[in-house]
Amino acid sequence: MSAMSNLSRSDVAHLAHLARIDMTDPELDALANELDVILEAVARVQEVATPDIAPTSHPLPLRNVTRPDVVTPSLTPAAALSGAPASEDQRFRVPQILGEEA
Repeated sequence: MSAMSNLSRSDVAHLAHLARIDMTDPELDALANELDVILEAVARVQEVATPDIAPTSHPLPLRNVTRPDVVTPSLTPAAALSGAPASEDQRFRVPQILGEEA
């Protein structure tokens, strides 16, 4: 495994300052340790990556599954409203729920 430079507490403090994040001393110490673990994991992945393997974002190829946008016959207003409990002016009629109309 290739050794990556360890992040010092001052490195983490500098990053926190750049990101405008106030951190306590214990938080800086804990984050420095956590970031070291993350950087080690990234280094291990980089060791495994080889030039003959293409980078991917998904393990399986993606394909477009949409259908063509073709106009087809649809329901008439009367057919669409035929099962409605109430209709008015070619629209579904529903109980008012918001009080006064705008």
